[in-house]
Amino acid sequence: MNQLIEKAQFLAIVTIFYNIAEGIISIFFGLQDETLALFGFGVDSFVEVISGIGILHMIIRMKLSKVEKRDGFERTALKITGYSFFILAGGLILGSAYN
Repeated sequence: MNQLIEKAQFLAIVTIFYNIAEGIISIFFGLQDETLALFGFGVDSFVEVISGIGILHMIIRMKLSKVEKRDGFERTALKITGYSFFILAGGLILGSAYN
């Protein structure tokens, strides 16, 4: 079981850094080319970073303690992720209406 948790932690870290790079590159080229879809893809990458941080925190908590209950940080990260997707959707709808 520890090997699976170690793999999960490694994948969570890789995913966070990948999404940061993906977000920066997508937003840069989205702004440069004035492409709303590419810009939105970049913003979505940062929403996924927030989610990934919540997952990484959960994995670390599982390594340190076998308690199944989510802590406040995890619940807050899940809420922020959910709200961020709604804000992103609203922003893309407004942006596409103006274009």
